[in-house]
Amino acid sequence: MRRPATRTHIFKSLVRQGALLTNYYGTGHVSLDNYISMVSGQPSTVDTETDCFSLWSEIVDAGNDSANPKVLKAGTDANGHAGGGCVYPARVKTLANQLDNAKFTWKGYMGDMGNDLNRDGTKTCSFPTRTAKLAGTDPTKAVDGTQSAQAGSASGDVKADAYATRHNPFVYFHSIIDDTDYCDQHVVSLDDNLQNDLKFIDTTPNLVFITPNLCDDGHDGDGTGAAGKGCKSGAPGGLTSIDAFLKKWIPIIQASAAYKQDGLIIVNFDESNAASSPMTTMFNADYSQMNLTINLPGASCCTQQTGPNVKRPDDQILSTLPIMYASSLGINTALLPSSVKQIRIGMHYDGVGGDRTGALLLSPFIKGGTTSDTGYNHYALLKSLEDRFGIPEYLGYANDSNLATFGSDVFNQ
Repeated sequence: MRRPATRTHIFKSLVRQGALLTNYYGTGHVSLDNYISMVSGQPSTVDTETDCFSLWSEIVDAGNDSANPKVLKAGTDANGHAGGGCVYPARVKTLANQLDNAKFTWKGYMGDMGNDLNRDGTKTCSFPTRTAKLAGTDPTKAVDGTQSAQAGSASGDVKADAYATRHNPFVYFHSIIDDTDYCDQHVVSLDDNLQNDLKFIDTTPNLVFITPNLCDDGHDGDGTGAAGKGCKSGAPGGLTSIDAFLKKWIPIIQASAAYKQDGLIIVNFDESNAASSPMTTMFNADYSQMNLTINLPGASCCTQQTGPNVKRPDDQILSTLPIMYASSLGINTALLPSSVKQIRIGMHYDGVGGDRTGALLLSPFIKGGTTSDTGYNHYALLKSLEDRFGIPEYLGYANDSNLATFGSDVFNQ
């Protein structure tokens, strides 16, 4: 869930129930590398930091980082990107693998996954190369078709679908997706499964990882409900849809026997809002291309390291789109030279972090209205979860001894 510009009404009320972490930071921009950090402790590649917009490629295993043997060094991927790639080799483990080894259960619940099988391929464990195989196309040339939401058809034959692979971290690891039956059991549709799984303690996974769709997470739409300003589904998006999502799901989870017994809800955000960052606009020499660059400060905490695969400062291209997509980016084509045929979206990175987002923790063991100004980030979250489950090993940068873990500043009741 991308951090909104201001807190929603329901979020403010939830703060009074739990612990607000005021100095929680994302670990990257734009989205995907944050999710990777949360579940594996691995830092950005040049493809994960741009949401794998290009060819959905394998990460070439170039050994371990000399500064940290728990961090993978990426080689040159099929896009020709040094330090690139999207999918981690099987030797790179995740929190899910750790939970399996410790005899705990887990599931990832993904909003809208499988709403349209022509788009997502499967209702469970959906990822681009699998979708390409099912469609009979070359999986080595797979491109993620879920980068933007899909509107439903007027007839209702095609469902609105705002599942985003880049917000589903589990499918970026061969240690999970190589066994598709296993992955199908663990990475499932949110609306089809979560409420039923919460009915009993025995059917509630020890780790429940929930990702809203691109509207419910506030990414799409401006929240006003005005014509042409909402999500592809027709919902208002923005803060309004975040509010509705939290109002629906938080009470359902809190009413479950598993939560009442020993539950912890973490309301988290992948990054600070990149779209609100300063932008610069330039045109190429013949004015056929508009170059839009988003300038990302990348503030971080907790002595976060850059990692072996990217550099700072740096410039990367996110995507190049035909001019017909200008309106979806909020660009008024009437103000552009008529010669402009395409828009190139670039990212200028200064720092390695994802800027300050904040986070909220709810639990029967947390006193309402608690505030902590301790510095945390996604690596600290992973380390804290590993501690809570009694896992003796920290993955990737979660192994950093400088990281704080959730302690008495949070759990106080």
